[in-house]
Amino acid sequence: MTKFTRTLTLLAASTAGVFAAAPAVAAPVGATPPATANARIVRPLSLTANANLDFATIVMSTVTGPNTVSLTSGNVLTCGAGGELICSGTTTVANFTVRGTSNTTIRIFTAASSLTGSNGGTLTFTPAAAATVALVAAGPTTGASFNVGGAIVIDALTVDGVYSGNMDVTVDYN
Repeated sequence: MTKFTRTLTLLAASTAGVFAAAPAVAAPVGATPPATANARIVRPLSLTANANLDFATIVMSTVTGPNTVSLTSGNVLTCGAGGELICSGTTTVANFTVRGTSNTTIRIFTAASSLTGSNGGTLTFTPAAAATVALVAAGPTTGASFNVGGAIVIDALTVDGVYSGNMDVTVDYN
């Protein structure tokens, strides 16, 4: 009996080890609250330039220092300081139309660019625009318009001539 008892004890111990090594099984649990899935579908944006910016005519009188000529997006001109510059003529702000998805806000990005003179020289053009525009009723044929003004600096070394260059204006969904 001793041999039989030892075999039975050995068998019971090895079986208990198998069951003890098995992991405990728990019931499945869902997240509280459950996660959601979202997708934002928008139309591609388009940006059209409708009007170019024009500072009109700037006459350099006796320029001794840097003078900033600025044109707000509302078409208000500031012609330097101290009477060193004389501005005349009709100014025009740049105008753009952006088209895309209705009821969205569009960010407007501008960056400085160079204007090249017809007789040599360059001016740095710094654009000025609103930060955003709302597309209330937008789509392929409608959109929202916005204006861009800007500033240039004229100093004693500025060469006369007609200055021109491309404006760096881009848009993106907010």
